[in-house]
Amino acid sequence: MKKILFIIASLLISNYLIAQNEVDALRYSQNFYGGTARSVSMGSAFGALGGDFSCLSTNPAGIGVYRKTELTFTPSLFYASNKSTYLGSGFSDYKYNFNLNNFGFVAAFNSGEDKGWVNLNIGFGYNRLNNFNNNVLIIGANDKNSMTDYFALRANGQTSTTLEDPENSSYFNEGLAWMSYLIDPDTIINNKYHSALKNYGEVQRKSIKSDGSMGEYLFSMGANYSHKFYLGGTIGIQSVRYEENSVYKELDDYNVIDSFASFTFNQHLKTSGAGFNFKIGTIFRPVDWVRLGFALHTPTLLALEDEYQNSIESDLYANTADGYVDTVITLSSPTGKYQYELATPLRAMGSIGFVIKKIALISVDYEFVDYSTARLRADDYDFYDENNNIQMNYTAASNIRAGAEYRFENYAFRGGYSIYGNPFNTSNMDNNTKRTSYSLGFGIREENFFFDLAFVHSISKEKYYLYNPNMVKNDPATISTTNNQVLATFGFKF
Repeated sequence: MKKILFIIASLLISNYLIAQNEVDALRYSQNFYGGTARSVSMGSAFGALGGDFSCLSTNPAGIGVYRKTELTFTPSLFYASNKSTYLGSGFSDYKYNFNLNNFGFVAAFNSGEDKGWVNLNIGFGYNRLNNFNNNVLIIGANDKNSMTDYFALRANGQTSTTLEDPENSSYFNEGLAWMSYLIDPDTIINNKYHSALKNYGEVQRKSIKSDGSMGEYLFSMGANYSHKFYLGGTIGIQSVRYEENSVYKELDDYNVIDSFASFTFNQHLKTSGAGFNFKIGTIFRPVDWVRLGFALHTPTLLALEDEYQNSIESDLYANTADGYVDTVITLSSPTGKYQYELATPLRAMGSIGFVIKKIALISVDYEFVDYSTARLRADDYDFYDENNNIQMNYTAASNIRAGAEYRFENYAFRGGYSIYGNPFNTSNMDNNTKRTSYSLGFGIREENFFFDLAFVHSISKEKYYLYNPNMVKNDPATISTTNNQVLATFGFKF
């Protein structure tokens, strides 16, 4: 039996409920390609150039460009900074993370010929696709509504017995609110509820701390035909690890709400899983200085497991004949687990690259992804509402990556730009979460060793609702995110 079923009608809301929903589908469908420092410094635009391990995640035909066996290793330092604005108040938070962005090995087998099948290469390794490390802090004073209104609306139509049953999905949210006296029953209509707060003006505070990553283990093979055609294929095994701890508080800091001091709602979610996909690609070299690339990625079929738990604490008081009586109630839900599957969208890529003598490279990649085609499924639940929301509220997006490299003797100087398109259907909602990145890099190349350094600066903005605006009309917070990343690749040629 599925323990958590929440129909979320708007994707502008946060993952404020522990559920398997369209928010998860988008999180694991977006790829912000990592890889080597050289590739990242050029905007990850290597689809037509090849010869870099990062292309095994984008256009596997690039493995056919290798002429020597190569080993790469790329550690990375990641810094995420967020500024939130909510009801006129602004706050910032940040997080550092040290991680492995890439390791890879390519074995080159040369035929010794310059015509026909020149070489056959195989490779295996890992490229990071997404970094989930983030801290967000939202604070504002709300004189219009409360999360307790949202809990009350969710509780409507349910008996107190249902709300108090830990085997029922209601227990994880409105059930905890009911048992901690944050919502009250209507005195006239059965199974109808309202907020226990007699008026508003509370300070709302939410802290969201997340960590984890999504990466891809790669097994690739490619070939070079007469230095004109390069063909390649990759079997990708994606790994997912995501953990989120959120703490939501409402506090009567200004003493405007009778009998209410505060409440705290804690949520913990941990998702893990893996899945596979297949990629095929080709690079065509019509003339010596031009390269054209094309690649197609099948959907990734992810098998995921969520582990979740909620808890609540209410601090209420009453003015009695004996003075103020303070009551603190703390409750926790059981730990829930649920297994499900996600099919991410198919991806298509086209690329063009220019090799200017042996001193410069220019490359542009175009990627098409239709996020509305992602699908959730499970053996015991059809995900009809969630998949319908995906179709209605997501759309196709274009991702563009561009980069350039200038070489001087053994040194290389690089720059890149990328823009990942907005996945939301703007005809249904006002939210633009496109992500823009700027990058710079430097490299040194010797006969059997190379070292590359890259810096990436990424910016994005999104709207974030503390609770469902279709149930309780509330203003969104605006979160501006800045990610900075430094990567260093150590490479060896054999």
